[in-house]
Amino acid sequence: MQDLRFLDAPTRPDRDATPRSRRYYVWTVGCQMNISDSERLEAALQGVGYSPAARPEQASFIVLNSCSVRASAEERIIGKLGELVRVKRENPDTIVVLWGCMVGPHNRSIFERQLPMVNHFVSPSAVDAVVALAPNPIYTLDEPVLPVRDAANPPVAVHVPIQYGCNMRCSYCVIPQRRGRERSRPLEEIVTEVTRIVDHGAREIVLLGQIVDSWGHDLPTRPQLADLIRAVHAIPGLLRLRFLTSHPAWMTDDLIETVASLPRCMPEINLPVQSGSDRVLALMQRGYTTARYRDLIARIRAAMPHISLTTDVIVGHPGETDADFAQTLALCEEIGFDKIHIAAFSSRPGTVAAEQEADPSLAVSEEQKQVRRIAMEQLHERIATERSTMLLGQTLDVLVEGESRGKWRGRSPGNKLVFFSDAADWTGRIAHVHITQTSPWSLQGRSTPHLEPGERG
Repeated sequence: MQDLRFLDAPTRPDRDATPRSRRYYVWTVGCQMNISDSERLEAALQGVGYSPAARPEQASFIVLNSCSVRASAEERIIGKLGELVRVKRENPDTIVVLWGCMVGPHNRSIFERQLPMVNHFVSPSAVDAVVALAPNPIYTLDEPVLPVRDAANPPVAVHVPIQYGCNMRCSYCVIPQRRGRERSRPLEEIVTEVTRIVDHGAREIVLLGQIVDSWGHDLPTRPQLADLIRAVHAIPGLLRLRFLTSHPAWMTDDLIETVASLPRCMPEINLPVQSGSDRVLALMQRGYTTARYRDLIARIRAAMPHISLTTDVIVGHPGETDADFAQTLALCEEIGFDKIHIAAFSSRPGTVAAEQEADPSLAVSEEQKQVRRIAMEQLHERIATERSTMLLGQTLDVLVEGESRGKWRGRSPGNKLVFFSDAADWTGRIAHVHITQTSPWSLQGRSTPHLEPGERG
């Protein structure tokens, strides 16, 4: 499993007069897959008559959606559960559910002993199982819920899971133990869901998978991600399409050519490299070499010269030497990624890397991990500055997601964050923004008068 970005999404409050007995509180830590799972859960809970609560003590049903990619994520969940002890003491009828990647088939009994404040433990992505635990439903769901909190008013960009689980055996990753083997959703089911989401007003779809480009290999007709992308691309009303997270072992020429040829496929690919050292890649059990990775990048850039490339890097994996890390720095500088998601290695029980770290000859000290993380972040900022500066003076098509601090906020085709001021309502529309100021992480500009046909007004 690639090391995805960490997000923290508490329930959005609702101010109606629904009693506490039919209020829920969902607190999420993790990657975009967890966020999407929680959004689908909230839509389902609202569908059976619940309303969101602003604080856990206002809810009778509390769900913590957990992440296990790094120890710090589990620590946050444990800390939150500690806060709920008081809530349950004051409101004994409160039901607490621990959901997500912390809950695996081999550790549930341990958590049951250590976390007595939790009433139920539910495996990742099992939305129906969580909803079934809600004590006071007043409706039943008459159709599958969408991965958005409010199906009648979805955000401009919606993440849609197309696959659950992972068959890879990366040394550092606990996800296969917690989410199980890969399970691809059928093409027709995904297209139907995306059509419903777009019909409700969404304009950008992001297809999600642990190894997204392996989608379909377990289905009867063995379709490929390129087939799904072509089917989703044809949905009327869709303006933009993205996907993540890819794996170098599964990226095909057909997929590259498909993304390059379809206008609503955005020129952005996330392709985790994790290390620039072949020796460390072998320890990580990643299944490719740096030569193969470079060749893949060359083929992507040949098909899409203006592609935005993002990657994930882990520093301090057991066995990584200063020379190995120097090779990672050199590779990242050579390729010039637009964004690098950086993580210091975090040992996860039951993984190969945890056993490797127990070997003193392989272990990397916490101090050295942080030194390398800071060095990688400094390189990342310098490269991001250079990549952003190249856009100064250009006019970009920006799909506007909403307002932020008095300005419109949106994304360029390459997924750059762009801000601009304008009196018109640009939500869900494509603004043509002339870039007047750049920074490593965002762009500023001014809109130019032009409106694409078919945009939401």
